[in-house]
Amino acid sequence: MSAGDNDYELPRGLSQVLHNYTPGEVVNFGQVGVTTQVDSFDNPEELENIDMDRVATILKGRVSRFRNRTTSGKWDNLQASALNVFKPHGVTTELFPLVFYCEDPECRKVHTANSPDRLPSDGNCYACGTDLTQLTFVNVHTCGHIEGPEPDWQDRCSTHDLDDYRLVRTSGGPGTWYYRCRRCGERMGGFSTICEVCGDPMDGPLPASSNRVQYAQTVVMVDIPFLDEDPEDVPGGEPWARTLAAVHLGLMDADEDHTLESLAANEGQMDMVQGLLDDFGGDNREELRDRLKDLGVPFRGRGYAAEVTDDIVPPDVDSDQAQPEGSETNLAWANVAQQLFTFIRSTEGYEGDEDDRQDSRHPVPDSLDDYLTNPGFIDRHPQAKRYHDQLADSHFRNAWVVDQFPLLNILYGRTRASPRPRDTDLHAFDHPFKKPTIPLFGDRTPSEAIIFEIDRAAIINWLLANDRITEQEAPDTDSEVELKRWFINHIETTDLETGFTSIEDPITSDIYRLLHTISHTLMDAAPEQCGLSVGSLSERILPVVPAVVIYAASTESFSLGAMFTLFKTRLHPWLGDARSVAEQCILDPACREDPESAACDACIHVNLTSCEAMNRHLDRRLLTGSRDTVGFYDDEIDDNVPQRSNAVEQAIQEAEAGNTAD
Repeated sequence: MSAGDNDYELPRGLSQVLHNYTPGEVVNFGQVGVTTQVDSFDNPEELENIDMDRVATILKGRVSRFRNRTTSGKWDNLQASALNVFKPHGVTTELFPLVFYCEDPECRKVHTANSPDRLPSDGNCYACGTDLTQLTFVNVHTCGHIEGPEPDWQDRCSTHDLDDYRLVRTSGGPGTWYYRCRRCGERMGGFSTICEVCGDPMDGPLPASSNRVQYAQTVVMVDIPFLDEDPEDVPGGEPWARTLAAVHLGLMDADEDHTLESLAANEGQMDMVQGLLDDFGGDNREELRDRLKDLGVPFRGRGYAAEVTDDIVPPDVDSDQAQPEGSETNLAWANVAQQLFTFIRSTEGYEGDEDDRQDSRHPVPDSLDDYLTNPGFIDRHPQAKRYHDQLADSHFRNAWVVDQFPLLNILYGRTRASPRPRDTDLHAFDHPFKKPTIPLFGDRTPSEAIIFEIDRAAIINWLLANDRITEQEAPDTDSEVELKRWFINHIETTDLETGFTSIEDPITSDIYRLLHTISHTLMDAAPEQCGLSVGSLSERILPVVPAVVIYAASTESFSLGAMFTLFKTRLHPWLGDARSVAEQCILDPACREDPESAACDACIHVNLTSCEAMNRHLDRRLLTGSRDTVGFYDDEIDDNVPQRSNAVEQAIQEAEAGNTAD
């Protein structure tokens, strides 16, 4: 990454640039002894094949957190067509602040200009020839404005204006330093100033390297691309969600000839095909079926999916009338589709021709049974015999480790002076090609993830035990199809668009808080087993499934390996430690008895960058129980977690017998 003027270059990784070298940021280059301000990203390349509807949906939730007193108009039109995502290939910086003072204590003349080429080219004072030093302080305001430390015009000398003045450095620090006219000695203003945008006092003087100078506003989304079909041919919203729901419920199969994308892209002619087979198939039904396939007749498609899922209606869907773009109904269907697509592709992989998957952005999953059916693996890791029991103890139905888990890191704006969104105005960046759309800057980063599918029957039984639903409202817990259908029909995903507001729907709140608390206990317990810090991990909660995703929030595009090691060799202590995390906090009983939630910085709060909900919607009591709550881990909560398969039992027996040939 280029990071300087006059051909000076300083290599930086793309992820680091998107967080620390964003346009408007002030950067201290200690190697050359100057402070600069990032002007722009260089040579931006537009990223393609991004679900821009999903990006727009996510940004709407994010933008709503900010005060935006001076910038609200910029964010009014957050539709997919109003956004572009670019990958930068460099940055350009300019000298800032343009305020220098003479190092000679007897002189201290201040040199300032509106462009670097108007400053002394040799770096020496015009008055005495002594070296100049940059005054590396700035003033910022929550509206987003930034200024250097030069005096305001209203603080000028009454006789000589700002023609010739010196810096007076007091012993009280930069906040007490001030300027004095060199000609008549009149005292002028100090570093603090009034914002020229909103008229309020600015925060400062701050060191140019202060974190408060600029906050990069970023978001991470799972970025699984479509294959087999042009993304424009795959209808979004309800048709896509119903196609995925039909596959998720096992009512329609995806295979090499019928990928998820092709099923949704084609209406399907199942009725016609069935009629042809009945009328003309006779004893040659399979031959006729194969012939129709060879002719490209689509057997199954979104039409069939709509028929078999007509009883699926998420609670935040209004099915009585057509909905405009951006409506809550369309958002609800998009959310359901996003969660199901993430889960299916990240646990089952790509079902089509593997030659099509020549892309590191596609997740490559291994299930726990993929390892446990290998006698050699069990022989090398005898503790693996305990993995299924540990999953069952936590009511986890299944688990996968995923390589190349595709993440898209998006930089969408900047704020200043305060880290609290409600106190600040969010600024978009200038478009690199001067278009009227809002530019976003992104970096595709493959990572590693571990996915836990939480047992649906256990959650239903937990809701029943706590009188959150009645027996009449509960699905048949012996039917996975009915359980899956119930979760899609009872989760208000639009209630979860931001982690900064309350969840109004009680069932959605109960289930999300349960899953979110499980996720935080897993993140808190992971570092001791895998070596990654909690700040290096992040989460995705998929309540529609329901599932929890813990992934390595890699800062660069390389494979960490730690998640695979954790999954393959340390799964049993990790899950046990996670349950222990839920049981105690060093601030108990105060934390445990908090009327709002049993969660704090001393137990299951994590870095805000690791949490998708800003450490809200957490409560350890949901897992461990209390006087008023039956805990999810209590013995009375039954589940449908399957027993070890015959293949796993056979592999264990072979390992114990010494037959471990791979």
